[in-house]
Amino acid sequence: MPAPKPQLPGLELQPMVHVGDMAAAVAFYEKLGGEVNHGDRDGEWVLMQVGTAQIGLVTRPPDAARGASTVELNFSATMPLDKLEQWLRDNDVKIVEVARDLDLGVQLHVETPDGMPIKIHQVEPELMV
Repeated sequence: MPAPKPQLPGLELQPMVHVGDMAAAVAFYEKLGGEVNHGDRDGEWVLMQVGTAQIGLVTRPPDAARGASTVELNFSATMPLDKLEQWLRDNDVKIVEVARDLDLGVQLHVETPDGMPIKIHQVEPELMV
């Protein structure tokens, strides 16, 4: 009998797009059938449902010093971040940083083998106003 597979972390992809004009970006994604789930169309960030995907729009510029570009790969964790962090460490994934984001709360920063940054967060309900 094969050994049971280890429990895998539940991750949901949420790309983050840095935009220069929030109202114009929201209007564009609405033309694609998107709807604002959280945030303010005239504010600094929104979370939109576009088809089967959620995307985040944020007006602050990407952090080029950390390898970020105008589109970031972000994942929302469906398990507690402390357990996910331990699972990643147990599976030899280097945690580059544990950081606090003003909009999304605590994030785990990891990198792909090519050095592309990936951020993993667990949505903190009090931030989703």
